[in-house]
Amino acid sequence: MSEQQKFGKVSVLLPNGTADIAAKALAPRLKSLAGMRIGILDNNKEFADLVLSGVAAILQREYSLRELRVWRKSYLGIPAPFTAEMAAGCDAVINGVGH
Repeated sequence: MSEQQKFGKVSVLLPNGTADIAAKALAPRLKSLAGMRIGILDNNKEFADLVLSGVAAILQREYSLRELRVWRKSYLGIPAPFTAEMAAGCDAVINGVGH
């Protein structure tokens, strides 16, 4: 949680919270992509859309996906507002980061 200090009429947020550095278990690997619901998250970095459209084309051509959905963040510096929707509707998500 951030601490807030006032300097005249200016409020300054100080990100002094504690970091969660505990090791986390990885999600289990899918045995196959056949019949899976795959999501693609374009984080709006330069050229990510080009790379991800190529990945999407290969996935659709090579695998019998049940569904392929693409989400695009409006700006790369913000959290994706649709993570809950993605988690509920996808078996796996590919996140593109551009260059």
